[in-house]
Amino acid sequence: MTESAAANAETTTIEEEIENLSHEDLLEVTQSSIKRLIASDPLLSDLPVDVTPEEVLSQIAVIQGQSITVTILRYSESPLSVVIPQQNTTVLDLKKAIKRHFLLKQQRQKSKTKVSWKYVWKTFWLQNVSNGRVLKNDKEKVNNYEVVRIEICKEIIKRQRPNRASRDMLRDSYVGIRVRKKVLFPRCTAKFPWLEQISRQEELTLGCDNLGLSGRRILDVSQLNHILVDHRHKLLYCYVPKVACTNWKRVMMVLTGESNATNLVNIPATIAHSNSSTIRLSDLPLADIKWILNNYTLFLIARHPFERLLSAYRNKFTENITSSKYFQTRYGKHIIKKYRPTATVDELDSGANVSFPEFVKFLLNEGVNTNEHWAPIYDLCLPCTLNYSFIGHYETLSQDAKTILDMVEAPHLIFPVTRAGHTRDRLREYFQQLSIFNIEHLYKKYLPDFKLFGYGLEDLLGYDLA
Repeated sequence: MTESAAANAETTTIEEEIENLSHEDLLEVTQSSIKRLIASDPLLSDLPVDVTPEEVLSQIAVIQGQSITVTILRYSESPLSVVIPQQNTTVLDLKKAIKRHFLLKQQRQKSKTKVSWKYVWKTFWLQNVSNGRVLKNDKEKVNNYEVVRIEICKEIIKRQRPNRASRDMLRDSYVGIRVRKKVLFPRCTAKFPWLEQISRQEELTLGCDNLGLSGRRILDVSQLNHILVDHRHKLLYCYVPKVACTNWKRVMMVLTGESNATNLVNIPATIAHSNSSTIRLSDLPLADIKWILNNYTLFLIARHPFERLLSAYRNKFTENITSSKYFQTRYGKHIIKKYRPTATVDELDSGANVSFPEFVKFLLNEGVNTNEHWAPIYDLCLPCTLNYSFIGHYETLSQDAKTILDMVEAPHLIFPVTRAGHTRDRLREYFQQLSIFNIEHLYKKYLPDFKLFGYGLEDLLGYDLA
């Protein structure tokens, strides 16, 4: 057999072997070949073994001088290298490149952290450290800000946009993006809301996955009746009773122009809670709902489930106010009749003074969804189905309210924050009236709210439940 014939025979054999390979084997062979190719080329040897075609082309463009590499420094996080074209790259293009590179890094790390980029770019800006210029205009070219060549070593920082109250406090607090040369920045002297926000988003994502709640669909638009709409500021708020919702409804009335009050507390609670005070997402056409959910900023405020529950109980069953009479008549009479064998005629007639253990028995036996004031946030706001841009906590309400109002460019509004610790102070007192058995079963009723929003029972029991 001639050398030519032998070579042809060998080629045919290799082709037959390739055709007989399974998809998994073929994928492995391809990846191995790419690894060898990358390792053998000094220009590509620093690329990851699972490099994408886009990354290869980007590096070639850098080598040819068509693109530059910007390294993003993030507080307490590893640097992130971003490649952008050297010419005609806008600020918006830079932001998109940051997002693409970050998502690729997430995929490689198998991270499920859900980052709201709308929140990031509304709350933070990019700034050139060397000359202090802020990259404000998304349409402007990056090289207009003198970030044009890698050897210039221009530093860009990503800095919180401070409101008036916190401008001085945050003056030296920033996270940097730099090109190549290592730069030492001052330690953070203030808490970054976006770091806390990413942590909350990740907790929500992991909680939804671990409880098997991810990917659930909305079966009926009536499930969206707790989401209030502000078209002016493209803002959506899912209200949760007993989590400062009266004040947030007042905020929404001012933002939408339904009220011109300069002091929010001057808006009567009865008006704030009326159905005509704001637009509900569930009242809009389905096509509008889909578009709004994809384009508006959506937020909610969470609270420790048992604190919220106790707040609802004390407000609706122990206080002698007009708004409580409905609950005492609608629910109190039934609870006393069913769970108080020795009830007097007056007690049965009034429905007042339901005890906390009686209220808990009612919830355990008849469900926690009998009224919105004690229904779980998971059921009211669908956090595993909808993409929330911002998750606030009642415990940090003052800071979170400022952040949200700054996001929608309404920092002039002063959110009225009352003392948040009053109910927490009495939590142990009331729950000592319950058996461990009932506490554990009540915990299971509100399990999604505990897991999705990072709450536990350590303060109450001294230990958490699995």
